[in-house]
Amino acid sequence: MQKLLIVDSHCLFADGVRFLIEYSTDHTVVGVLHTGREVIPFLLQHDIDVLLLDIDLPDMSGLELTRTIRTFYPATNVLALTTLTNPQSVNLAIEAGAMGYCPKQAGRNELFAAIRAVGTGHLYLPPSLVQQLRKPAAEKITQDLTDRETEVIQLIVDGHTTKTIADKLFLSTRTVETHRKNIYRKLRIHTNIELARYAQVNKII
Repeated sequence: MQKLLIVDSHCLFADGVRFLIEYSTDHTVVGVLHTGREVIPFLLQHDIDVLLLDIDLPDMSGLELTRTIRTFYPATNVLALTTLTNPQSVNLAIEAGAMGYCPKQAGRNELFAAIRAVGTGHLYLPPSLVQQLRKPAAEKITQDLTDRETEVIQLIVDGHTTKTIADKLFLSTRTVETHRKNIYRKLRIHTNIELARYAQVNKII
């Protein structure tokens, strides 16, 4: 059972999501907030597993809030909720530290799948966005990756930082960064969202 916080400026939408979660899952919605400025004080008082965050908040940048949460509350995984489904918006959210991206147009089963994935520390992208982001070149380049590079990909996509990857694999941070650069070069990609797409397409995650 996960403890959830919903942050969305649209009251009806937020209440609807809360009802769906509480009626159809065993998760607990600890609170519903409607502004970004309420989030940090709330997190000081409550342990939250998954934060469903509208990244288009009117009072502050949802992306900046995501970065703050990622830095100071690493145990809280952010699931970005938005009406935006273009690749640039997805990339910005993931690069800011969100562990998942779920369009508000999604059905409830897709929302529940996103919550399950993010709640267990796995990056989630909906299938529709994976198809939209797919590049044939990235699908075919597998034979050049070493076993170690594949391990690094799995950990990056799971949301680990360079330091935690280094600790888990008993490597220096410089070595991890070298692996990351080599992976990006071999796959001809430039961002973690492209890496996540590659990992999903090739069933690395």
